[in-house]
Amino acid sequence: MSDRGPSGPVPVIALDGLSGSGKSTLAKKLALRLGWSYLDSGAWYRSLTWAALERGVDPASAAAVLDLLSGIDIHSRADGAVVVDGRELREEIRAPRIDAAVSDVADHPAVRTALDQRMRALRDRPGVAGVVADGRDAGTVIFPDADLKVFIETDFDVRVERRFRQRLESHSESERAAVRRALDERDRRDAARGESAPRRLADGQVIDNTRLSVEEAIRRLLDLVETLQSRRAERG
Repeated sequence: MSDRGPSGPVPVIALDGLSGSGKSTLAKKLALRLGWSYLDSGAWYRSLTWAALERGVDPASAAAVLDLLSGIDIHSRADGAVVVDGRELREEIRAPRIDAAVSDVADHPAVRTALDQRMRALRDRPGVAGVVADGRDAGTVIFPDADLKVFIETDFDVRVERRFRQRLESHSESERAAVRRALDERDRRDAARGESAPRRLADGQVIDNTRLSVEEAIRRLLDLVETLQSRRAERG
């Protein structure tokens, strides 16, 4: 937990972790328990990727994606749903075609910078009591001054199984071997992102989510939040 004090008018909790670590599930439930807004940074990148594919924009072209971003309205609701030009996106951004292209969009530094700036604005919106931010670089790049940073660590085999089951639940055809290869490739691309790569932070906490139930993990997070709130109260 950071000792630098509150990051802004409302507290921010950043959950980082690799794909399939369970961070999204935990972030959503934590935000709901606290009555805070939920920011799913991955959903923003997926939504921008969806917009690019829908409009025939090459995801591999940084200039084209930036031009697209400058011309669309993109924001998220308190429950994490992303809205692009008035259209709420949910299942559309979980399709295999988005999986195949989202890394191209996210690999552009200039695109990441522009999108990060829009995401940071969530904590300044009226009525927001706090923000739970979920993303591979939520605590390193988007909110480096977050009041609480937690890295969700999970064994690779467990992450593969979780992602495979998510595919089955969404009725997507898949095989464990294909999921394993895709997850391994995603990990390697994430690791190559330098400062924005997901990792443990010196001023953060770590929760090993390999064998925890969702409720057990949430309980540990709530304990950390209680400590955070006590510190904020002491500072006045």
